[in-house]
Formats: sequence, C-alpha cells, structure tokens
Amino acid sequence: MTEWKYLPILKWKQGERIALRHLQPAQLEGLTPLIELLPISAAPNFASLQTALTTYVDKIANDMRKDLPEGAPFACDTRYVSTGYPKQVPLLNAVCTRLAKVTERPVLPVITSALVQSEGDQLYRLAERFEECIVRIDTPNVVAAQVQPIIEIVKEAFNNKGVHVVIDQFSLVGKESMVMAAMVQPYLDEALASNSASVTVAGGSFPVNLIGFKQGSFDIDRVEWKVWKQIRRGGSYSTVRYSDYSVTHPALAPDMDPRQTNPSVAIRYAADGHWRLFKAGGFKKGAPDQYRALCQLLLGDAVYSGPTFSHGDKWYDDAASARLGNGNPSSWRRDATNHHLVLTQRAL
Repeated sequence: MTEWKYLPILKWKQGERIALRHLQPAQLEGLTPLIELLPISAAPNFASLQTALTTYVDKIANDMRKDLPEGAPFACDTRYVSTGYPKQVPLLNAVCTRLAKVTERPVLPVITSALVQSEGDQLYRLAERFEECIVRIDTPNVVAAQVQPIIEIVKEAFNNKGVHVVIDQFSLVGKESMVMAAMVQPYLDEALASNSASVTVAGGSFPVNLIGFKQGSFDIDRVEWKVWKQIRRGGSYSTVRYSDYSVTHPALAPDMDPRQTNPSVAIRYAADGHWRLFKAGGFKKGAPDQYRALCQLLLGDAVYSGPTFSHGDKWYDDAASARLGNGNPSSWRRDATNHHLVLTQRAL
C-alpha cells in the first residue's frame, strides 16, 4: 500500500517538472506527487482524440522517466485532458494504463467525486488494472453526507482494497483558516468512518495571479497549512495526511496568448504559515536584472533558508550573484516550487 505524508498537487508544467527532478532522496521521503495533466491540444475533436492520445501520453511519460525517481509512485488526475469528452473514466483508464507501462512506475488513478456520480458503473474496468486509487472529493461541490456513499461506490469496484481519499477544499484564497478548519471536519469525519486506506486533506490559497499587488514585498497566508495545523491539534485527526497546490492557484489558468500577457517578475517564497512575495515590474521590455535584485532582497531577508536548504534556494543564491537576466515564468516557478516542496516535506 502506498504511503505518504505529503501529496503535493502539481500541474504538469516545465517549472514543476524540473522542481521535482532536483529533489534529493531524503527530500522525497514520504512525498508522492499528484499530477494534474494539462489539456491535450493536438485533438481538435473527439474523433482525433484516440490518435493524438498516444503521442500526448508518451511525451508525458518520457518526461516523467527523467523527472520522477525510478519506481516512485505518483497519482494522476486527467480532469483537464479533454473536458468535453463524454467517457471520462475510460479516458482516465487509458491514460494511466499507458503511463504505468511507459514510465515503469506505479500509478494511482485519481477518481473525482464528479466521476463517481456520473460514471460509477465504469469503475470496475479501472479496478481490473489498478490495485490502488485516490477518490478526490471537492468540498465546494459535495456535502458531507455524500462522502461515504461516494467512497462506497469506489470501494465496491476495488473490492474494498487500496482506496485512498482526498478531501479537497480547493481554493482557500482570502479564507479564514479557523473557519475552514471547522468546515472541513465533517468531511474528514465521514472519510475516516469509511475505513479507507488513507485520508488526506488538501487545499490551496495562492492567488490566481499577482494583479493587485504593487511592487515590493508582501506576505500571503498559507491558509491550507494553517487549517492542517489546527485540525491536527486534537487526536481525532492524527492519521490525516497533508496536501497542497504548492505555489500555484488550484484552478487551471485560462489559456492565454503569451504575446498578450506581461507577467511580473516575482519570487513566491514559502515560509511557515505564509508566502513572502517579492514583486518587481513587468517581464517584457522591463528593466534588466529585476530577478537578480529580488534574489538579493530574499537573501537579506530573515525568511531565507540558506543556499544549502534546497536546490531552489541554491538557484536563488546563484541568481543573486550573477547576471542571468530576468529568467522566465517557468524558472521562477521552478525555484519557488522546489523550495516549497522541501520546506513542507521537512515540516511534516
């Protein structure tokens, strides 16, 4: 049975991939990534989906062989791959089966509560191929009384074995941690009463973008971390595991023309209970060495963990002392994600 203490939910983008690749063995202990695959763009209609899917999945699998340790399990969520496709459980089955074969790594299919409610009869075929799965229950769309019935449908298909449950509060941006901790407890109570293989609580509170933040430094609450610490104070939830969305907003960002956007040069630096945001000007046609200047500010801040703490921290140290330009959105996310993963894994 797969064990973890930390289940980071990561969208499969270049920055996140490289952040995972540079985790040391000790930093991977107890960490199992839940990977959300991005939309397939090579299939403009459902008739061409099957043809495009193999190429799409094989590209992802080849990247995973570089970015994930040999033999390391990961969870796979296909909710964004082709949202309009009418048979989502067979799609999940096909993608995870191919990933398991090509990567030669254990895959835990992620079954959303919406899939259970709409295609529960399709889960038996999934259970024929996989011994474990994750049931991901999005609390904004499900009431607590529905949790056990949803889990029981999956457990029946999987013969009561290998069913993990993630109670996902999704976006916690601007929420009060004490309020959200109280709201999630009935869901956790129902999940724990189901006697599933494990129960994990998830959420994410990083804003969808940095609009509204002026240049300078700001602290943003890590609400999901505070929720976790509050529910763990009592003995009732001592077995509940932790999950977050790292330094990314839970929702998939809209598909925008990069020629029409100008992201701000920024550092999203995780600390205990908050992120410290360092924000400069625009990336395109902006002042040179803005990222270098932000890294220098970070290195002089008490929140900085030091260059040996993580590979991300080493990248910040390197960028502070060399003229490397402003980097790009992928490298900013790489540095921030790697530090966040190490900090959280060590704290757990």
